[in-house]
Amino acid sequence: MTGLSPFCLLAALVFSLDAVETFSQERPIKPPSLHVVRVEGGIRIDGQLDEKAWEKAAVIDRFIQREPQEGRPCSERTEVRILYDERNLYIAFRCWDSDIRNVVANEMRRDISLLDNDCIEIYLDTYHDHRTAFYFSTNPLGAQRDGIITANLSDEEQNWDWNGVWDNASSIDGAGWTAEIAIPFQTLRFQSGEGTIWGINLARVIPRKREEAYWSPISRDFGWTGKYRVEVYGHLIGLGELMQPGDLEVKPFALVGTQRDFEEGGPVERKLMGGIDAKYHLTPNLTVDLSWNTDFAQVEADQEQTNLTRFELFYPEKRDFFLEGAAIFRFGERFYSPFLPASVLFFSRRIGLSEDNTMIPLLGGVKITGKAGSLNVGLLNMTAERSRYTNEDDEFKVVPRTNFSVLRLRQDILANSSIGLIALNKQSLDDANFNRNVGLDATIYLTPNTQVSGFLAKTSTPNMRGRDLAAYGDFYYNDDFWTLLVTQNTVQDNFNPEMGFFPRTGIRKSELSFGISPRPKFLNIRQLALFDDFYYITNQRGELESRWNYTGFYSQFQDGSWWFAILSTNYEWLTEDFEIHDGVNIVPGDYRFTNLMSQFQSDMSKSLSATLSVNAGDFYDGTLYGYGIGANLKLGSRLTLNLQFNHNEVKLSAGPFTTTILGARVLYTFSPKLFAKAFIQWNSDNYAVSGNFLVSFIHTPGSDLFLVYNEELSTGGKELRTNNRTVMLKFTYLFNL
Repeated sequence: MTGLSPFCLLAALVFSLDAVETFSQERPIKPPSLHVVRVEGGIRIDGQLDEKAWEKAAVIDRFIQREPQEGRPCSERTEVRILYDERNLYIAFRCWDSDIRNVVANEMRRDISLLDNDCIEIYLDTYHDHRTAFYFSTNPLGAQRDGIITANLSDEEQNWDWNGVWDNASSIDGAGWTAEIAIPFQTLRFQSGEGTIWGINLARVIPRKREEAYWSPISRDFGWTGKYRVEVYGHLIGLGELMQPGDLEVKPFALVGTQRDFEEGGPVERKLMGGIDAKYHLTPNLTVDLSWNTDFAQVEADQEQTNLTRFELFYPEKRDFFLEGAAIFRFGERFYSPFLPASVLFFSRRIGLSEDNTMIPLLGGVKITGKAGSLNVGLLNMTAERSRYTNEDDEFKVVPRTNFSVLRLRQDILANSSIGLIALNKQSLDDANFNRNVGLDATIYLTPNTQVSGFLAKTSTPNMRGRDLAAYGDFYYNDDFWTLLVTQNTVQDNFNPEMGFFPRTGIRKSELSFGISPRPKFLNIRQLALFDDFYYITNQRGELESRWNYTGFYSQFQDGSWWFAILSTNYEWLTEDFEIHDGVNIVPGDYRFTNLMSQFQSDMSKSLSATLSVNAGDFYDGTLYGYGIGANLKLGSRLTLNLQFNHNEVKLSAGPFTTTILGARVLYTFSPKLFAKAFIQWNSDNYAVSGNFLVSFIHTPGSDLFLVYNEELSTGGKELRTNNRTVMLKFTYLFNL
């Protein structure tokens, strides 16, 4: 099986433009509109709605269910009012409830998912380009969650780590609950000019009924991620000639602390440093982010993973500077499979983190993101300081001072389609080494449910010339019942994206994924997905290297719990040894093995929820048996305890081994602006316990105080031994100029 050439698929995108012209003009359902009223003097944000100004606002009271009864009115009365003044957009929700005792409200911490609480959601397409939207959500306790939505992408690809500056308050009474929100225009990006129109959608989630209802209805036929279909949002009109208030935001920080490496016998190092992060609006639609002496002391450590493959694991980005505007820099395979991470040409973790995830100091950088008309623009330049360190294998490493640059341009075409360009340069400032990449990509919508996309990329590295191309193409269809994905990917032997994530090179990969998602009326099942995912990977000579097939089901129940089971049949051809565990090597040869994976997650809106998983079957020339247990306990709205335990027992002809990961997280939320968190984990692979303790206080909007304590203990000997320890206090303050 070789599939279609990705070069042909990419070229076909251009010729498909005529086919989608009709679709690009169609708007089969007229979205609702709201004329917003301007007020003077502002609104006091206290969750009470007692200002007379709210009486001037039109009332939105028509919310339509997507789940569980598509097309029916929201089961609980919901009213929304919207006002604005020179500086802020004001939104008020009145959520009446016939069973107030069973309203779920047990989260207060910022940025935690609120979908297992009673909550409301706001989507603002401020460019009105049907492609991106700002997201804001809160619950009856006033928790804040925000993000930036990219149209039609999966939940994993949305930017949930973007933090905007906004104010809100909630209150609960005997008839329901109220949320009052003020979003400064300075937090948003929008087209200035007379007759401004924004896209907007509003939603209410009622978890005890697993109900979600929208002002601008979201059809089930839009698929699992239908609420990200920005093009069907309603219209907010009457904003007049808005101007972006203030062009410059400056956030200096000061950091003081100590750190010590006990393994190296080093002394206590005292740390006193400062730096600046700044944001400047080149235009209302283009923003410059500047960072000097960049610091990420408050970022939580990566969650440990067990690697039972011969390829690199994927760890998500967590650093704010790289997360804001991250969607525009994405270039790579479609993110679809729950089994394999997507390969991408730009992976921001390559900046400031070594191959073994040791932090490299960053001197500073600049980033420009936004829009110039219908052109999406992304420019990033960051310099990492030279660094020397000893890794876990006691190898001494020297990393030169290095500059990283990325240019990304993506042109909007038709209704939702785009074509784009990316260029990357990694340049050593201590020697002549470099790595450069360039790529072209496109995404074309043939119908509202049908897409084709692809890319062509080339790398350039000294002493690696020729056979340095990669190409990808796909066809994707998704609605409430059917899912079909066909992809073809080729990565030549010398393709070397040092700023990207490509676990395998020198391959050709074909994928065929097919699924149906009926809604049976038995066993309390809301929707049942039956699927088969097939992968076929050869080397560039066409010789089979890997073949995987995943057949299974995913069942979503009416109470929000879910269960999946997958039968995996695998083939691997190894041409050289690889070490799967310390002292255990799998020798070259042909391997065929089958195993069964299953996982169950209970209703996470309850005070106690649990996750159970099992994995059993053949593994190369032996067997693998594993299980995982997770528990999440919410003691009221302030204290949350989370435990995770994963264990694998592997028996191979080269020898048996076990892997165990134990993690615990304790979170106490004093208020939506103040919380303390402890995260402790142990991994049997490195016999180390790592702990991270963080206190976070938002002392004024956009300004923070962090207290960070990190410690790593070795458990390899007869007694616990401290490897390293860090204590940091960081203060930031936001100035709007």
